[in-house]
Amino acid sequence: MLPPTTDVAAEIDATVARFAHEPDNLILILHAIQNAHGYVPRESALVLSARLGVPLARIYEVLTFYHYFRTAPPGEHTVVVCNGTSCWLNGSAEVLAMAEAHAAHEGETRVEQVRCVGCCALAPLAFADKKIYTHLDTARTADMLAALRPQRAPR
Repeated sequence: MLPPTTDVAAEIDATVARFAHEPDNLILILHAIQNAHGYVPRESALVLSARLGVPLARIYEVLTFYHYFRTAPPGEHTVVVCNGTSCWLNGSAEVLAMAEAHAAHEGETRVEQVRCVGCCALAPLAFADKKIYTHLDTARTADMLAALRPQRAPR
């Protein structure tokens, strides 16, 4: 394995120093890394392991236990589908399937599902790039996903 770049090492050193006074600071440091990159790069986890004297396996235990953390770069677009009871009863499974098919075909789209966003009267719903889409059906979901595609210039 290649040694870490000096930029990554310097970034980790500064982040560790920033949270040095906090007990059990691993999660705070991981949040800071993810906020900076959109995910926790493996190289950052390796350097962090060495700096804190924490086994790399422990760092990955934390990264994989908490659903918030990502270990791969996020896509250009994010679709979050509510899968709470009301949304599920009103068809969120179809919305999720369409979003996953879109992501597989178009790429650069990350699809997540959450348990409930507290908007049950608007079910089913999803967020696409932080914009909320409500009362989704096949047509409205297709429109939501089409909005994520890059606008191509006419020929």
